[in-house]
Amino acid sequence: MNGALLSLPGPAIPLNVQEFADEKGIKDYLNPLIDLARQAFPKSPLSISLGQDAEDETHRYIAIDVEVPDTSTQDLLAGQRMWSAGVGRVCPSRHAVYFVLGWR
Repeated sequence: MNGALLSLPGPAIPLNVQEFADEKGIKDYLNPLIDLARQAFPKSPLSISLGQDAEDETHRYIAIDVEVPDTSTQDLLAGQRMWSAGVGRVCPSRHAVYFVLGWR
């Protein structure tokens, strides 16, 4: 392919996630954080869902899940570092609590 980059399709953003983002005033951060996850894990498909904290049922969040079955530990850690370093640049910490990166 002569250096052409393959781009994975964007994840579907369910209606309940969009409504939650609007309700919490975080909708402007959703796509930039999805883009950050794509940069951190460029070969992995992403899925978006609404999650709920197991210990605090009142805390809901947007889960950005990365499919990583064949990813090396080194690549997982590098992607996690990129995500962690980038979240603060993309989203203020008071809103970042509503976003979680997960691996599948």
